[in-house]
Amino acid sequence: MTKHSFTCKAQYRPVLTMGVMVLVGILGISVITLRSARAAEVIDEPLAVIADRVILRSEWQTQVSLFAMQSKRDANEPRFRDSMGPLILERMINDELILIQAQRDTTISVKPEEIDQALVDHIQSLKGQFADEDEFQKELTREGLTERDLRVRYRREVRNQLMKQKLVQRKLGDVSVSNGEVRDFYRQFKDSLPVQPEGAKLAHILLPIEPSETTSDSAKARITRILKQITDGMDFSVAAKQYSEDPSADKGGDIGWMGKGEMVPTFESAAFALTTGQISGVVKTRYGYHLIQCVEKTGDRVHVRHILCPLTATAADSALVMARADSIAQAARAGADYCQLTSIYSQDTESQKNCGELGWYPVEEMFPEFKAGLAQAKAGDIVGPIATKFGLHVLRLLERRPAHALSLTQDWDGIKEMARRDKTNRVVADWINEIRKDTYVDIRPLSGRTTIKP
Repeated sequence: MTKHSFTCKAQYRPVLTMGVMVLVGILGISVITLRSARAAEVIDEPLAVIADRVILRSEWQTQVSLFAMQSKRDANEPRFRDSMGPLILERMINDELILIQAQRDTTISVKPEEIDQALVDHIQSLKGQFADEDEFQKELTREGLTERDLRVRYRREVRNQLMKQKLVQRKLGDVSVSNGEVRDFYRQFKDSLPVQPEGAKLAHILLPIEPSETTSDSAKARITRILKQITDGMDFSVAAKQYSEDPSADKGGDIGWMGKGEMVPTFESAAFALTTGQISGVVKTRYGYHLIQCVEKTGDRVHVRHILCPLTATAADSALVMARADSIAQAARAGADYCQLTSIYSQDTESQKNCGELGWYPVEEMFPEFKAGLAQAKAGDIVGPIATKFGLHVLRLLERRPAHALSLTQDWDGIKEMARRDKTNRVVADWINEIRKDTYVDIRPLSGRTTIKP
């Protein structure tokens, strides 16, 4: 996802099969949750060995718990465990097989900034599960974690997922289905395809609420004043305790030893450029402005302290963006070309390419803010601005569709996507079987289960 991209939920979904679970594990970076950050409360044992890699019972149980939580099921329910447990273990094995292939492929690489952005996106998604930032931070504190802990802990996992994603996308990039294959798929699965819920086809113009240039200049001026005090003799750790707005402030800004690839690139470059005891100039990252002090340094690891003046939007910044979004909405209602407005103002770089179109949403799965705003809207109406965690949206309702059984005439695009996914799953399954022929795989029985603690 690009910095401001906005992905809607697909209206059409095939029934969950092993092939689909393979793709879920590879193409979608595992959801980072606070629960998954806890240590497993079980006695570990290997459940599978893949080449030189081991899948532990605790890792499997974590994945079972997460899947149960996401599907609103009880992870300890026998029927759920008996049906989904083996499938989830198989998915984990397939993930490892794909990762082995990706690591063998010398043409696949993942840039540090790609990992950074993926971590930011997923932590933002995690924050969205809480009422507000304060509730998120309180939960982190209860778990004995910080945002930095999450980034460090999941950095390797995210890198591995991105590598798998690139390999699979390359492998599957040319998978397509003919019109005949779409019709064959529909005839075969017609009776088992789900009834489509009420849906709405939307377009939007997205204006994220970000710090203004004035706010950024103010934060930079503040960090510059702090640097002046340190240059004049103030101890760095004392300044961190007094001024830093990072959780490390209580420890004098100390964030411990960090290795290469564990920090955002700009911060990392500045930290490794320092000699022991040296203090950096002002360093800007997506989190704000920093001062960095090198405490110790050895090889490819550095022990640092830092002071952070964060870049966060002020109430005045929010008001300015709201005024701009309101003007855009008024212009659209007055007849201005919506597509042109999108190309000029929207910060969603993906939907911007197609006049802001997001596709179809099941009404029941919309953001609550969208659902409320569109309740009385008719096709063609402009709605908003509406605020979500992504920013402010000026929506255009393109079309409404009542709940209905799928048909080739009304739902061709959705059925075609289902057929493509089905074909993709079969290609993946064949590919994994080929990999498996050349890789040692030993699967242990799942019997002797322990209760999964929530």
